[in-house]
Amino acid sequence: MDPNNILIVQIGAAVTTLVGAAILIGRVIVPAVKRIRAWANTLEDFLSDWSGEPARAGRGHVPGVMERLNEIDGALKNNGGTSVKDAVDRIEKDLKELSTDTKSIKTRLEDGDQKFDRIESRIDHIEEEKHFTEIESRVDKLESDQKD
Repeated sequence: MDPNNILIVQIGAAVTTLVGAAILIGRVIVPAVKRIRAWANTLEDFLSDWSGEPARAGRGHVPGVMERLNEIDGALKNNGGTSVKDAVDRIEKDLKELSTDTKSIKTRLEDGDQKFDRIESRIDHIEEEKHFTEIESRVDKLESDQKD
């Protein structure tokens, strides 16, 4: 074979290899690198959230997950008045007192209702007696008028 033809074939093979490598880089390697970077950024964000961040210029300390969990755990234990547990205990105590007061009020209302029923019955009886007395008085008046 002619050395010029060999050179052309070698140049063609080199160009084909370069084009193939460019396509491989563009289609396979670049997307893979982007996915790896995205995954690395996600992992970095997770680790930053997990461990927290120290204070820096213009931004305060950001607590990590364990520090936040310790705060929540502390809020769920009695500490003398400021924890959620203390607040729940106070609410429970107040609720028990209100329940007792409500039962007492209910009992008093039921007693008052019974007393009211008795008073109402007496009033009805008195009204019946008054009505009977009026009738009796009219009958007496009629009898006396008939005798006269």
